[in-house]
Amino acid sequence: MSASASIRAGEHAARLTLTRRGRFVLVGLPLLTGAAALVVLAVVFLVPSTASAGSDPHVGAGTERAVVHPGESLWDLAVTADPQRDPRDVMDEIVELNDLRSSALVAGQELVVPAA
Repeated sequence: MSASASIRAGEHAARLTLTRRGRFVLVGLPLLTGAAALVVLAVVFLVPSTASAGSDPHVGAGTERAVVHPGESLWDLAVTADPQRDPRDVMDEIVELNDLRSSALVAGQELVVPAA
């Protein structure tokens, strides 16, 4: 037998065969990954968003709007809004409700304050 004949015979002997686990890894795993990605995309795009972007504070139950008068401070506003509570707690709530960056107020500014 010549050298080329033995090489050709060796080509047929080195044929690739996949086991059951190999077929799963080669075919099943990518299919499962793709299906999971489709489910995630469907949830992201089909489920309505409950968050809403906006810069205006939300007036809800237990809150009301107040207009800042000239010379009025955050402390004065807190005492007027709820005189029964500690003004520091009310001030913290006003800052949180209105997303204030500082305690400086401007006359005519409209703020959401907790209702008494």
